[in-house]
Amino acid sequence: MKKLPRFVPACSLLLVTALLAACGGGSDDPAPTTVNASVTVGAATPLALNGIYATSNLSLSSVEKKNPIGNDPEVCSFRFSGLQQVGSDRLMDGDIRYIPGTGSGLYVAFVSISGAEYSSRTTDNVLIDKSSNELRFAGKRLTAGNGDALTLTGSIPMRPESRPEGC
Repeated sequence: MKKLPRFVPACSLLLVTALLAACGGGSDDPAPTTVNASVTVGAATPLALNGIYATSNLSLSSVEKKNPIGNDPEVCSFRFSGLQQVGSDRLMDGDIRYIPGTGSGLYVAFVSISGAEYSSRTTDNVLIDKSSNELRFAGKRLTAGNGDALTLTGSIPMRPESRPEGC
């Protein structure tokens, strides 16, 4: 039986690493940017969630087009993280999914603040502004499974590079 030279396994590892890097690291986890973002939470239950959430280095994933099996439609999807409530250690993260080719076709928005998840599946009070690379909330109401709710006003940027057609 022939033995492979020692450098072959190392070359294989480098090849796998390069391939994962080329497709975004093998994950759709948000990566740090130098992008500013700010949203205001109002009319929240619990009241402590009310306030401004902002950062000068929002973490963003790339916008990806996903076509799931089943009844869910094809969506453009991206995630964000790192919005911190001013004067608090509370953090806001999110997962945004919208219908390709539309400006107000939000499919679902998920927002998590310190582990509590809120969502909305309606298109009211949100604009997907692809030319400005941002999602704008204007009094967008999101609810939690336990009946708690909050309202978002502000914008979340999207990565402009390599966005799939219609996204």
